[in-house]
Amino acid sequence: MPLADKGLVKQWKVYFQDESRFGLMTVLRRAITMTGVKPVGAYQHRFIYRYCYSLVEPLAGDHFFVTAPQVNTLYFEYMLQEFSQHEPEVFKIIFLDKAGYHRAKELKVPENIRLVYLPSSNPELNQVERLWGDMKYKVAFHNFKDEQDLEEWIKTTANSYQKQHIASLTGFPYIKHAVKKALAAIE
Repeated sequence: MPLADKGLVKQWKVYFQDESRFGLMTVLRRAITMTGVKPVGAYQHRFIYRYCYSLVEPLAGDHFFVTAPQVNTLYFEYMLQEFSQHEPEVFKIIFLDKAGYHRAKELKVPENIRLVYLPSSNPELNQVERLWGDMKYKVAFHNFKDEQDLEEWIKTTANSYQKQHIASLTGFPYIKHAVKKALAAIE
């Protein structure tokens, strides 16, 4: 690898990337009530959204989050640039889905990042999906007054995750084994 030969890479890490949409519309979940009693709660029907780009490393639980008003090549590239500056001496191998903006011809990928695309229609292979499930559970029945309140909730919630929690959500034994084996082969 050219960066390793130049002494610019000190370590390798494998990440999984995905993005999720959070909105002002109330997320409903099941609630325990007596038979025949319908749960009561505030509900708002507003179609304003923010997106959270996330990268998680399943071995140690390292994570990186960026919010954006939409998902497209421009915001994805911005996230990659920001992520490349996070531990710049670490070479990052990122597994992600095949969304069109992840594979755009004009996409500029930083030198210390390589993208590896997961097979189509297999969200269970992307470890970030477990994190999204946890965050969606936390947002249930929460009403936000405006877009800034929503974005603040996303940032606060995403950054509240400890490394151990991320690792327990995303670090399945088969993933840990495969990543350790691949990294050993690279080094």
